[in-house]
Amino acid sequence: MKLLFRYSQLLSLCFAVFVSMLGFGLVMPILPIYARDFGASGIQLGLLTASFAITRLITTFPGGWLADVTGRKRPIILGLLAYSVVMALYGFSQDANQLILLRAFQGMASGIVWPVMSTMVVDMVSPRDRGKALGLYEMMHFLGMVVGPGLGGVLAGAFNIAVPFFVCGALAFASTVLVAFTVQETIPTENSMDASSTGLSSSSETSLRAPTVSNFKGAGQLTPYVGIFLGLCVARFILALSNSLIQPVLSVYANEELGVSEVGIGMLFAVQAIVILFTTLPMGAFADRIGRKPMIVFGKIFQATSAILVIFSGSFWPLLLIMMLRGFGRGVSNPSIVAIFSGLVPASKRGRAMGIFSIFQNIGLVIGSTVGGFFYEFHSSEIPFVACATIGFIGVFVVLLTVSEPKQDLK
Repeated sequence: MKLLFRYSQLLSLCFAVFVSMLGFGLVMPILPIYARDFGASGIQLGLLTASFAITRLITTFPGGWLADVTGRKRPIILGLLAYSVVMALYGFSQDANQLILLRAFQGMASGIVWPVMSTMVVDMVSPRDRGKALGLYEMMHFLGMVVGPGLGGVLAGAFNIAVPFFVCGALAFASTVLVAFTVQETIPTENSMDASSTGLSSSSETSLRAPTVSNFKGAGQLTPYVGIFLGLCVARFILALSNSLIQPVLSVYANEELGVSEVGIGMLFAVQAIVILFTTLPMGAFADRIGRKPMIVFGKIFQATSAILVIFSGSFWPLLLIMMLRGFGRGVSNPSIVAIFSGLVPASKRGRAMGIFSIFQNIGLVIGSTVGGFFYEFHSSEIPFVACATIGFIGVFVVLLTVSEPKQDLK
């Protein structure tokens, strides 16, 4: 509560995130099953995630650059509006290929919105409060995911599987309106300041005007903590690769191998989100006190271990416990990852840096989801979970060897 009183803008943004993720949670657990109803193969299930990640990869850096130049608010509104249209169109799909195409458009919107939203949270608070603020942001993010999956399963069972997509589109549009009318811009833009008032040279002004190849020449242009910056990017890639191996097939595995219904799958993801909800804020605050690196390592060990346990679950209730374990691991680690990385870069360059960070994540998503779907279709339904655990532990070792916490976060 002290955090919300200190940063009133944070409440408005977090509430908008909650509304958006409520709609997102309605459909994500049932989307692979929806595709399966159209006869989607394992490869197509992988492409359902890969197409999202590819277009998100393409738009993430331009979205971050745009957020640094025009401010954070405009890209968020643009992306959320596109997101609302795409989600409604899912309900009119006629085959799996149309779903894959829509996922690609959804990825474009996501690449613009989500890295900029987390950057906006960082802008709003002082460095000493970043872990708590990002924990609150993640908490509201997953509060929507708590309500969404269960409600999506109920709507799909009571009406048909297309109805949750229409509801999701309406909620995403409501989130767009919330941001437009309740959230204020957090940084001055190029159009609202001149070089003399900011201390920018003409060359640095020019570097903001377009996302050219020169922006990628070196991490040293963005941060003095180059080693930590690159270590976190590599770790982000490996951990995203690990988790995405099972992302497109987990719902289908539960449905086809364990006999879990659409309602049950909604419950699995809802309970996972509940665990994340109640761990992100306290774990973010705890990380501010004891250090963020140990929290990343601890959380990712939990996630990797839970992946291998899925193949031994056998039924709904053991799988529910495993999903809770995965949720705990994510709630422990995610606020700390973003908090460390955001502290490496000054606010004027943070949008682009978060864009680069997301690029590494999205490359991992593209590779992992494609390979996971291939394994599920042509080898064994259990192989993606074994691979997820193995690569997850490799990611933990990368964090241990390459990541350290900077002595002081940059403002």
